[in-house]
Amino acid sequence: MSEPSFTDAAGTAPRIDLPIAFQGFQELHAQPYFDYALTVLDDPALAQRVVDDVFLALVDRWDRVLTQPNPHAYAWAALRHTVEAQRVRDEEHRLLVERVVFSIVVHREAEPLIAGIDADVTDLEVGVSVAAAVLELSGAKFDVIILRYLNRYSVARTARAMGVDETTVRSLTSQAKAKIEARLAPRRLLRPGPAKHDQE
Repeated sequence: MSEPSFTDAAGTAPRIDLPIAFQGFQELHAQPYFDYALTVLDDPALAQRVVDDVFLALVDRWDRVLTQPNPHAYAWAALRHTVEAQRVRDEEHRLLVERVVFSIVVHREAEPLIAGIDADVTDLEVGVSVAAAVLELSGAKFDVIILRYLNRYSVARTARAMGVDETTVRSLTSQAKAKIEARLAPRRLLRPGPAKHDQE
């Protein structure tokens, strides 16, 4: 693609004539979009390229974006579609590595994620078990777990990034955690020995 990138090799923005409203939109969403893409793709350069492509596509049809009932949700859908398409393209080459790396990340971050889940998942296999459960989530449920627990975004910041209200974020979080708990339930039932104490 011959269109200029939003950032150059030094990480600075080139001079492009952009609508003022779009510049504000980009400033508001650039960081959460990058955080999401980086967490899912685990490659900073690729994440930046994907986010730049999304913003280029959005500015190219900016007038149409502004006619949407919810431009922020429309843009988030464009981001998640682009990230998912990139992930699918790389799936065969990256699947094993991605799952291992994602499992390590989830293992490191799993305590706040499972704090409200009734599951005995405090040992080393938590990373693999919870990562597998997270990867089985679809759409917005996957998104809220990535943003809230792996990127440690607040409910308010997650809502702004996704273009939804805070009530929706809370509801999606509850639904996602319920699905994770259900995924972990068979493992919990099959575990021998006494249950470990919950830590609040």
